[in-house]
Amino acid sequence: MIDWQKYGPSYTVAPGIKKIGDLPIIEFDDQEKRYLELKKKTKENIFFDPLFNMATVEPKVVNKIKEILKIEYPNKNFDFDTFEEMGYAIQEDIAIFHRSNKLIALHVSFPSSWKPKDKIGLSFASIHAPVPGMTKFLEQEQTYVDMMCNAVKPIIRYVWGEHSNYLLNPLEPLNGVKVMHTERQTFIGMPEDNLGIFFIRKKVIPYSDTDAEFQTWYEQMKLSMSDEQKAYKLVTKND
Repeated sequence: MIDWQKYGPSYTVAPGIKKIGDLPIIEFDDQEKRYLELKKKTKENIFFDPLFNMATVEPKVVNKIKEILKIEYPNKNFDFDTFEEMGYAIQEDIAIFHRSNKLIALHVSFPSSWKPKDKIGLSFASIHAPVPGMTKFLEQEQTYVDMMCNAVKPIIRYVWGEHSNYLLNPLEPLNGVKVMHTERQTFIGMPEDNLGIFFIRKKVIPYSDTDAEFQTWYEQMKLSMSDEQKAYKLVTKND
């Protein structure tokens, strides 16, 4: 099932960031085994920029995530000591951003129409430049970078899209099948270390399995999108 809600009456690229409230930063469900097995089979999913120092930065990030898991899942056992191992222990994909405006680490097995190796080392604006309609927001890129790094209290946002021919990633092929996906994106900052941790939880469902309410909403979304936005979101003309 996807994290679906009515994202307003029309399509927008506005961040839509909210306080996380009582929701967990990291989420586990009955699909945990499936996600973790797919992650371990995925290739070219871990990348580092030289700024992600293995002796100084990596231990701080790993310890921060261990702290989160200990608080949110006190009865669940985790055994990892490196960024790579950590990424294989949770269902989320993970990105680490530095306050100098650079993406410095990625552990991503379920990207939505982008290649992790093409994004590592880029600035916030460079990463999001392909998104139609983002120009105004990207003029304030350092504001968003600082927001991520300063988020002592976690924040959350949701995004949606569609793809075809596979479920979570190409290791689950579904030839010719249209699939809807949502991303539950959570952020927690490490301001003293000038770092922001970005968790991406992707969920999927074949379009044919969605209900009438969703399909009506989705048709309205499509009507409000430009051709460029539809192309970027891989929105199909016919269902």
